[in-house]
Amino acid sequence: MKKKRHYLFLILITLFLVSGQACERDKEKGEGGFLGGKEGLVIDFVDDAPPISGIFKDEPFPIDVELINKGETEIGEGSAIIYLTGALHSSNAIEAADEDKQASNDVFIAGVEDSEKGIVEDSLIVSLGTVTYKGDILGDSVPLEARASVCYPYETKVQTDNFCVPSTARRLTGTDDCEIITTENIIREKENSGAPVAVTSLREQQGPDFVRVTLDINNIGTGDVVAPGVCKRELERADLDKVKVTMPTNFACSFREGEDNEGVVELRSGHGVLRCKRDVSNPGSAFKESIGITLSYNYMQEISKAVTVNKGS
Repeated sequence: MKKKRHYLFLILITLFLVSGQACERDKEKGEGGFLGGKEGLVIDFVDDAPPISGIFKDEPFPIDVELINKGETEIGEGSAIIYLTGALHSSNAIEAADEDKQASNDVFIAGVEDSEKGIVEDSLIVSLGTVTYKGDILGDSVPLEARASVCYPYETKVQTDNFCVPSTARRLTGTDDCEIITTENIIREKENSGAPVAVTSLREQQGPDFVRVTLDINNIGTGDVVAPGVCKRELERADLDKVKVTMPTNFACSFREGEDNEGVVELRSGHGVLRCKRDVSNPGSAFKESIGITLSYNYMQEISKAVTVNKGS
C-alpha cells in the first residue's frame, strides 16, 4: 500500500513539473499572435568573400553576401537590391566585373516560422561578382573598406485584441467588458509582427460619440526607413523616414494629405505620431474588439568589412 502511495506521489510531482514547463513556454510566447522581434532582412559578408587578407593588386576577389530573413514578412523574388557602396563603387582604383555593381535575390526569402525545434530562418547567398584593385601601392599593402547595402520592401502587421468600444448609451444596460484608460498603452508583447518598424504604443481617449486614438510608430531596427517604392544606392533626404499606415476603414486619421484610413507618416529621429478618430454608436455595454494595422515601407542596411590588399611580387 505504501509503494502505491509512493508511486502516486511521483506521478503527481511529474505532472506538476510538466504543467509548470508548459506554462513557462506559454509565458515566453506572449499574448500576441506573432513571433515578434526587431529585425527584418539581415545582411552579412560571406567568409572569405571578400577575404580579410590574401588579396593582391590586379587579382580579382569575390564579393558575396548572405541575406537572412529574421522577420515575419516574405521577401519577393528580385525585391531585395544589394549595392556595392563606398570605395567598391566610387574609387577609381577598383574595377568590378559587373558594371552595375548591384544584384538581387533570384528566389523569394520566406519569413521566420515557429517549429517544434525552434525558430526557422530562411536565408540566401547572393554574389555581386568580383572586384579588382588596380591602384598604386607604394608600400607593402593598403587597407580597403569593403561596403555593401541592401534595400528591401517590408511590412509590419499589428493586431491588438484590447481595443475598447465604449457605450454611448446614457444609462448602463449591462456590464462593461472594458474601460478606456487614457494613459494605458493597449499594445501588448508580440502584437507587432517581427520587423524593424513597430507600433510601440496605442492609446484611446473617449468622446461623447467617438474614440480618439494615438499611435506611436518607431524605427526599432538598426537601419534606415525608406519611403515605399524607393530603393537606390544614394538616397536623398526626401526618400527617408516615410511609413505608409493602413488602419481599418472605420477610422479617419490625420495625414498630411488629408483625413483617410491610410496614408504616409513621416518619422523624425526614428519616431512618428498618428492621430485617428473612430465614430461610435453603441447602445449596449462597452466591449473589446480586435483591430488590425499594417505598416508598409522599404528598409536599408549597410555592412562593412576591413580587408588588406597586398602589393605582390
